[in-house]
This record gives sequence, structure tokens and C-alpha cells, in this order.
Amino acid sequence: MKILRVPIHIVFYLEEGDWVAHCLEFDICGNGETKREAAESLVQAVKIQIEQSLNHNNPANLFCPAEGKYFEMFAAGKNITNAELEMHFDPIDSVNLEEPQSREYSEGDLVMA
Repeated sequence: MKILRVPIHIVFYLEEGDWVAHCLEFDICGNGETKREAAESLVQAVKIQIEQSLNHNNPANLFCPAEGKYFEMFAAGKNITNAELEMHFDPIDSVNLEEPQSREYSEGDLVMA
């Protein structure tokens, strides 16, 4: 069985007063009152997505990236250390998620010339 190594990019942003943690590779979000709560919610959502994709032999669900605007938000955001969020993705069967790169985006960070 092949082991898939999947990079993880997460952009955090505020939406209607709550933090959203948006995983760009899976287009999955977690939310909460704090960044840490949003990150914990996201870790669970990604785990469920991977498990269900594998259980139903549907690997296409492992590769459904977010819209380009979220990649732009990530590119414009400020780095967040993983230690700050205590976020960890355990390997699931044949899918090994790499250590996430996380950034915080706020309005005004994205300036296009």
C-alpha cells in the first residue's frame, strides 16, 4: 500500500466574530471562539474526511482544494507557529499529513497591485 504524504496549509481568519481554520488542501473548515478551538475542530474534520474517503474507497475526496481566494489569503497572512496552537495530525492508514503551515489573515493583508 502506498503512503500518501499530504502537505497541509491552514489559513485562519475571523468570520462573524468566530475564528475559522481553513485547510486549503481539503477545503475543510473548523471554527471556534479562539484560534485554538478552530484548530481542534479542523483536526477532527480532516480526520473524518480522510477516514471516510478511505472507508468508501473514494481517494478523490482527498484532493479537493479550496478556491483560489483562500490560497491568496494564506499567501498574504502572517505566520502562526504550530506550538502556539498545539495542532497535530496523526497518520491515518496510508495518509501521512505533514506538519501544517498556518497563517493568520486579516482584512487589509491582501494588497494586489
